Amino acid sequence: MLVMGEIKLIKDFQEWKKMVHDSSDKLKEYGMTFIFAGVQANDNTILNTIIHFESKEHFQKFQSDEELTKRRAEVVDVNSAVMTPISETAFTNFPQPLVLGGN
Repeated sequence: MLVMGEIKLIKDFQEWKKMVHDSSDKLKEYGMTFIFAGVQANDNTILNTIIHFESKEHFQKFQSDEELTKRRAEVVDVNSAVMTPISETAFTNFPQPLVLGGN
């Protein structure tokens, strides 16, 4: 299941990224893979993501995890989150995977 997200950062992107890396146990538990994560060019406080979850149940468990929500609340405004499921009618990495520099 792919989910497109948008959320307001209260710390910078590097702090958010550190939180994600420090929460790798939770990512594994919820079958999460970040396909993309980055801030908007005209507003570096708005983070956009594309996340793959192994199932709808994994996504729901992620959403209800209070411990992870507390971790996230240290770097983002969790109340600003908009998470939009994407249909299975999609494709990625065409014609080849893109690797961005500067990460």
